[in-house]
Amino acid sequence: MMRRVYKFRVEFYDVDSLNVVWHGNYVKFLESARCKFLSELGYDYEKMRDEGFSYPVVKMDFKFIQPLFFKDEFEILITLLEIESFLKFSYLITKSGQKICKATTYQACVDMKNMQTCTIAPKTLQNLIKGEL
Repeated sequence: MMRRVYKFRVEFYDVDSLNVVWHGNYVKFLESARCKFLSELGYDYEKMRDEGFSYPVVKMDFKFIQPLFFKDEFEILITLLEIESFLKFSYLITKSGQKICKATTYQACVDMKNMQTCTIAPKTLQNLIKGEL
């Protein structure tokens, strides 16, 4: 399993009138962490597209434990769990060591030439993962 931790801060545009992060913004937080993770791996969304693949999100699960507020600094621990047929990531959002949210996302690998779901990860991704382990 590959893991990374990324730090973020709650901005004004993330909160509602009570300064609490609106639940829909957690999707954006996960996407930011996932983009950083994939970029560091060397297989970002542009690379996927250039190789003829896309990875649409097909499922998300969230468990909200505690709220985040305006100006909170928080971390996201992202773990790549699976690459075959899906990119499956787990996330743990924490603030000062306290659990805020747990989540999982699933992204299907789609061959853009024929719009078919792939059951085997692209070779480039497989090789990059092997190089990291």
